[in-house]
Amino acid sequence: MASPSKLPVPWPEDAALEVYTGGCHCKKVRYEFEHPDIYKMPVVNCNCSICEDRGYLNVYTPENKFRFTEGADGLTTYLFASGNISHRFCTTCGTSIGPMVAKRGLVVVNTRTIDNVDLKRLQLKQFDNKSRTVG
Repeated sequence: MASPSKLPVPWPEDAALEVYTGGCHCKKVRYEFEHPDIYKMPVVNCNCSICEDRGYLNVYTPENKFRFTEGADGLTTYLFASGNISHRFCTTCGTSIGPMVAKRGLVVVNTRTIDNVDLKRLQLKQFDNKSRTVG
């Protein structure tokens, strides 16, 4: 399980956690997760091939802070990065919820799927993963 201090964007030790909800476009798949205020934490704009292709703006949470509340059986998975990362998306509308990195015990949440998120308020942090070998 990923420690909040070991996430790609570490959480402050004393950070208050909020519960966020979200899901896919057709509302078949729903989730909730805990995370510090997403408007006060950097959101990762990664340039790796899948993040660029899917338009991800990422926040990270430990696996035990994320759960599907509806429709997990309506997801399909595409494995990449030598099978270490599971890209999950809705089989009905195709919305990318975000990858899970089992090896590191973390879930990547695509902020574009969070309910009522104001994308203009996010503090984007550029991350050059294109130049790095993932595996």
